[in-house]
Amino acid sequence: MKLRLFKKRHIWLPTWPVLLAGICALLTTASLLFFSSHDFLALTQRAPGARMLVVESWMADNSMKDIAEIMNAGDSPYQSVWLTGPVLDRGFYISKGYRTYSEMNAATLQALGVAEAKINIVPAAHNQRNRTFAAARELKNELEKRNIHPDRFDLATLDVHARRSRAVMDKVFGTDLEIGIIALPATGYDPEQWASSSAGMKNTLIELLAYLYEKLGDGGR
Repeated sequence: MKLRLFKKRHIWLPTWPVLLAGICALLTTASLLFFSSHDFLALTQRAPGARMLVVESWMADNSMKDIAEIMNAGDSPYQSVWLTGPVLDRGFYISKGYRTYSEMNAATLQALGVAEAKINIVPAAHNQRNRTFAAARELKNELEKRNIHPDRFDLATLDVHARRSRAVMDKVFGTDLEIGIIALPATGYDPEQWASSSAGMKNTLIELLAYLYEKLGDGGR
């Protein structure tokens, strides 16, 4: 029997019109997914009945003003606001005694009319890496320390950071607690025109990749 090293076979390949149509369909789908990513990431979905508002306090003054308006509204459902965040990474020596973003923005909220009794400062996360995860852990530890066991709360953060922040909180608190999310408006660009802004494109792309990394992996932890 003669040994054969090669054998001829016939295979079917797409013609160039079919191949071109496939590439166009793929590019169109990718474009639609990308240009809808901002709305996907900047999610607002409050937990019904939530009485506790958690705020990522690294946000700027205009975002704190939004938080104050939420807390001071006549129909506000929130009985308390909890400020999480890392130590200050700038202005540390001239900040009049403030050492963390939470301390500084607690004073900001008081200046904007929020009652001091409603404001709670969560100990700062000193780790500058994985700051969202570290802040979530500090929040959980602080609630356990005070023997507070909420069944739900809302988390407020900035724009396209929202969905990833909630994903991180879900990992820390588990499924026994319902976490709502509030995406505050972006400060450096118009959210309705984000694709025409370099800041909007950069923030959205970075947060999209970070969210996928968080969901598919462990966010670097």
